[in-house]
Amino acid sequence: MATNAAPIYGKQYIRYAETFEAAVDAEAGSPAEAAAGTAVGVVEIGELRVVTYVTSAGPNVAAQPDALAPGNWNGLIAGVNQAYMPTALAQPYTARQLTIATSGLLLIEKDPASAAITINTPLQVNTAGQATASGTAVTLDGTQPFVRENVAIGGRELVLVSFA
Repeated sequence: MATNAAPIYGKQYIRYAETFEAAVDAEAGSPAEAAAGTAVGVVEIGELRVVTYVTSAGPNVAAQPDALAPGNWNGLIAGVNQAYMPTALAQPYTARQLTIATSGLLLIEKDPASAAITINTPLQVNTAGQATASGTAVTLDGTQPFVRENVAIGGRELVLVSFA
């Protein structure tokens, strides 16, 4: 099977990546459910966004933190999604497999509304899985990823983050 985990913009270095299933439905009470008015088929996952485990949907299922009920989001992440995944409602026949980078120097989209992110600080993300200067501090396998560089490519704001 081909993978979509490749260096992007010549900055990213993926050491390890895993395949996860993308969640289809959001949890009751989640921001995604509130925005869509329903929990069914509304999970959308952006490219270069941090994803978390959705244990309520089964093993090896991931989504952006906004698909979880607020009490279920604790900062534990699965890694960084490498390709856009539309909602199941928009594209019902799309294979819902994600390539999640878990180690290396990984690019993460920066929240456009965020203040500048200080380098050499632990990664913080918002519920959309974007890097931000004031969000939830995250951990992956018991370690904190650190922001190493702010990157602007083609009008897109990203951060380069070191994952153990």
